[in-house]
Amino acid sequence: MLLRLIISSILLLSQLFAIDENEIRIEANIFEANEKDRLSIFSGDVKILKGRDEINSSTVRIHFDENNQPEKYEFLESVSFKIHLKDKSTYQGKAEKVYLFPADEKYIFSDDVEITELETARKIEGNKVSLDGLSGSARIIGDNKKPVIMSFKIANRDEAKRKDSEEKE
Repeated sequence: MLLRLIISSILLLSQLFAIDENEIRIEANIFEANEKDRLSIFSGDVKILKGRDEINSSTVRIHFDENNQPEKYEFLESVSFKIHLKDKSTYQGKAEKVYLFPADEKYIFSDDVEITELETARKIEGNKVSLDGLSGSARIIGDNKKPVIMSFKIANRDEAKRKDSEEKE
């Protein structure tokens, strides 16, 4: 179950920033660009929309490579998101900072991280969550003030037996 949540979390951000024909809309109070440093900065109530998906942050910094392709996204301060995956799962979460490296499919959520699958109420919490989309690995780190917490519902025996008998029919 945790593996599914982690893999879905990886897919969550990759789906949001995948290059396809869908429009991505960015709203912000301020936009700055520095061509020399290959950096774009959106600040002040930043909202990024793609279809039904949404990610919000106080500041978003997008670093570009020499071919003008995004190589790193930094979502800074009060990051929140709600993402709908193709498998019909919906994820909602928050963190103080999120770093996305699209070419490597690496994601780092830091400071007060919470990610919940809404349909199942599965939830992970920690101080830092690192996800590697290429290897499928994940690492969740807590600390003395906020340990790693994973919560999910389990079916009781009677409910599990009922589901098994329904599946056999």
